[in-house]
Amino acid sequence: MLKSGQRSGRSMPNPHPLIKFGVSAGLLGLVVYLVDWHQALLLVRQADARDLLLALGLLGCAYGVNGIRLARLQRRCELDMAAPLFWGSYYTGLLFNSLLPAGVGGDAVRMLFLARRGYSLGALVAAGLVDRFFGLLGLFGVAGLAILVAPSALPLSRDAARLAGAGALFCFVVGLWLLPGLGLRLLAWLASRVRAAWGQRLEKASQLFGRLLANPGRLLGPAALSLLSHALLVLAYASCGRALLPEISLPQYFVAVPGVLLVLALPISLGGLGVREVSTVGLLVWMGADPQAALTLSLVFLMISWISVLPALASAVHYGLGSFSLKADSNAR
Repeated sequence: MLKSGQRSGRSMPNPHPLIKFGVSAGLLGLVVYLVDWHQALLLVRQADARDLLLALGLLGCAYGVNGIRLARLQRRCELDMAAPLFWGSYYTGLLFNSLLPAGVGGDAVRMLFLARRGYSLGALVAAGLVDRFFGLLGLFGVAGLAILVAPSALPLSRDAARLAGAGALFCFVVGLWLLPGLGLRLLAWLASRVRAAWGQRLEKASQLFGRLLANPGRLLGPAALSLLSHALLVLAYASCGRALLPEISLPQYFVAVPGVLLVLALPISLGGLGVREVSTVGLLVWMGADPQAALTLSLVFLMISWISVLPALASAVHYGLGSFSLKADSNAR
């Protein structure tokens, strides 16, 4: 049982926002500096606009699959809300994911919006935490399957590549097995470092988290949706790179993109800016891509990512910013 009154003088390790801004600005500035803009424009002109539009559509589909996964988890946590409110708050979170560290900030904003509207913060935390775990584990599953199907996707010997693929799948399976225990320990750790009122909410989150994962069969659906959403995201990258990086095969994208997303899980930048671009270039060049073409792809996909969240501005204004003026309901516990 969590001790809701327990407090600690230590806080969660989190770099100062100015440090994150400096990391993002420095890395993104380095990418911009290294780009040969004349060559980049030539490459972009060669690209088929339909491929870029397809990438935008695939990215939107990935967002939709992730939203369905989160909605299912919230319903299991006894969070029933109208579809417009759910999707409005979800896309508001996506917008803030582009601005705040490692995408976690968007989750916090979404939870606060809904808690201000009277929904249980403990249930929101439980569903959000499980959703994040599935998202992380899905990266290992997608990369592992891709490597085992096409070992040549990695610039390693066939045996070493197969070992890496088996290791990634092992992390996926073991992660699903350890998910309940890891989540409960994380919630207990968080509860010991916050005020008593928040500790009580995290205690409720812990109870719901355990109930949510009590049936192993319930893990299969969210796990499958996680694999599907990551596959759609990889296909979006591949569609962007069809003309820019013809030397990179589809299996290589299925290995490189999960690697980029794993790096983005580190809270060291603002919305992954700079880190996403540098890790994309590094992995693709390691796989044999032309450095200038890889740099161009990283910037093109950054633009598409920003465009993909622009529609969320409307939901942010309608569901997000306005909710700050609402007083928390007594049910937001």
